Amino acid sequence: MARYIGYDKTARMKMAGLEKLVDLLEAEFGLWNNGTYGVRKKRGKNSYSVHATGRAADLSWRGGKYRGSGNYEDAVRMMDFLVENAAVLDIQAVFDYYPKPWGRGWKCDRNGWRVYNRKAFSGSPGGDWVHVEIGLKFCHDPDYYEQKIAELLGNKKPARKPAKKKTPEYPGKSLRKGSQGDDVKLVQGVVGATQDGDFGPKTEKSVKAWQKKNADCCGPSDGIVGPKTWGCMFG
Repeated sequence: MARYIGYDKTARMKMAGLEKLVDLLEAEFGLWNNGTYGVRKKRGKNSYSVHATGRAADLSWRGGKYRGSGNYEDAVRMMDFLVENAAVLDIQAVFDYYPKPWGRGWKCDRNGWRVYNRKAFSGSPGGDWVHVEIGLKFCHDPDYYEQKIAELLGNKKPARKPAKKKTPEYPGKSLRKGSQGDDVKLVQGVVGATQDGDFGPKTEKSVKAWQKKNADCCGPSDGIVGPKTWGCMFG
């Protein structure tokens, strides 16, 4: 049984192995990359998210104007594949935000899935994304994941090409305290706020902190997501 690592240290950039794995999963299962590397703390906590290590990704099945199928079963197929092949792919953890009562989680140091009976992470239940973490063995090795995914899929090419990555369309007006909706959820996912679609004081604070860290790209830290900040977040 592998040892669960979690957060170990903050990376300086994206990890090529994790990014390749995400591209391959997108192609095969129809989910889309909702965020990989990002230096931020866990929502509502003082400890850093595993996203800061470059070894974690969120993959969403959200449909509509987004690139997912809108079908939770596609996410289930991907999760089953990852857990079944966890040793080969060095999968550390898989967290499913969707099921009631409070989502479920699989970790490499447990025997099977754990269904949470109390709140374990923000966004559950009903979150339309899956959180995946890998270990240290192949996080810098995209060729390994290219080869192993091909072998596990029977050496066939991915079912479809990865969906073209594009900047989510700017909503046409700035997002600020009091704004609501799916566009706010996108922003909250970037800045590490609870993705409830409600741009409240906590989201404003998180946006200001994010703007401060990315001042060279998005300008003043005013807590308002205008065209420049939006482009910095999603460009």
